[in-house]
Amino acid sequence: MNDMKNLDAVLAQFSELAKIPRPSHHEEQVSSYLFNWALEHGLYVERDEMGEIIIDKPASEGCESVPRTIMQAHMDMVCVAAEGVKYDPLNDPVRLVREGDILRADGTSLGADNGIGVAMALCVLADGTLRHGPLRAVFTVNEEDGMASMAIAPEYLEGGYLINLDWETLGSLCNSCAGGDYFNFSRDAQWEDTPKRSVAIELGLAGFLGGHSGVGIHLGHANALVSAATALEYLRQNDVEFRVASFTGGQAKNAIPASANAVITLTVAQAQRAMELLDAFKAEFYGGYRDVEPSGVFTASLTSAPERVMGETAGYSLIGLMSSVPNDVFTMSPFVPGLVESSANLGVISLDGRVGFTLFARSSSAYRAMQTGIICRSLAGAYGFELECDGHVPGWAVNPNSNLTRIACEQYRRLTGEEMIVEPVHAGVECGAFAEKNPQLDMIAIGPTLTDVHTPNEKCSLPSVEITMALLKNIIEAIAGGA
Repeated sequence: MNDMKNLDAVLAQFSELAKIPRPSHHEEQVSSYLFNWALEHGLYVERDEMGEIIIDKPASEGCESVPRTIMQAHMDMVCVAAEGVKYDPLNDPVRLVREGDILRADGTSLGADNGIGVAMALCVLADGTLRHGPLRAVFTVNEEDGMASMAIAPEYLEGGYLINLDWETLGSLCNSCAGGDYFNFSRDAQWEDTPKRSVAIELGLAGFLGGHSGVGIHLGHANALVSAATALEYLRQNDVEFRVASFTGGQAKNAIPASANAVITLTVAQAQRAMELLDAFKAEFYGGYRDVEPSGVFTASLTSAPERVMGETAGYSLIGLMSSVPNDVFTMSPFVPGLVESSANLGVISLDGRVGFTLFARSSSAYRAMQTGIICRSLAGAYGFELECDGHVPGWAVNPNSNLTRIACEQYRRLTGEEMIVEPVHAGVECGAFAEKNPQLDMIAIGPTLTDVHTPNEKCSLPSVEITMALLKNIIEAIAGGA
């Protein structure tokens, strides 16, 4: 095994992908790039109506009867930037920084989730030395914000094995995942002119860790949007009268908001009491997150009043609902120690015309998912909001007879001398959508070690890329050898 050759090949492919802006819902450029890449390499390629790319490579001589192996990764990435960094995700490339054994981006998310997976699949397709059965690469769109692969045509999933490359821990193999539901809350904002002789208080929450709302939800990171709403609800419950002028924060539905900003207007007399209450709230807040959010900052400052505010009912309803909806870990699995069973994340807020926000609820339990939906509908009605269920992400059940899991574990042991950990995940993996389309597919998810995904601190371990690339090739050759 030439690990460095594997690493160099993956990084060469990934470097090209990093040049291409590819936020969710805007994968046109990367889709065209992959389509042309396949043509340049003499491979059969299709592009479906969503822009997903399907590339086929014929079997090596003598391996034509081997069941097809599908490699799968998604093209889009969560595009976030550090505070103060100028970044246009629709036009700007990701600037890669290599520091020893770590790959990161300069001030933005890296996009190794799932660009490294795409790059590894391309490396397999480009490798003329492998002995393999029929190969297919499926590159999907909009995984991060809606799981568009739920609409993929079943014929693209015809095969015996599927290796999902959207996993983020070397030495671990994912064999099942939670399902999820997007809940959109909205109502009329009732905009009005700001009452005369008003002053304003601006709340700012910044520097929080954020992170992936599935695999990182158990870490207890502060949700900046929920925290800001809770602070305002604390004022209301202590008889401070105010109007909500603005509320911003959150960058993706499946990312824990790392920052938030809210502006309220009130009388001068009320402002003094509000600042005293906010000082008390901040003390309790810092105490609650002292060891979890060491860099988080919560500020409250007086400022000039804006020209308009939300209606009183709309504003109070917004902060009341935001501070009441399920958020963070809901229940733990009774079957797998340490595994989150159900959770929810308030990810983004919008005040454009109507006021609203999106909650992404995850669960590996059908009952818990139903329970969360019931709670959300009850709360929406109580606060005068409309509730739209905007997409369901199917789960993926454990296959106790998975031949692919056995092969992967054997090859990892031969490669590293260590045992592979086989585990479920409290997050959406596209294998859930694929299981609905082809229940006979034997599937696993593997990948190199990534940390702080969906944040500007995202990092990729390069030694883990070397090993994962070698593992992927070994699995494919073992399948061809009839293992």
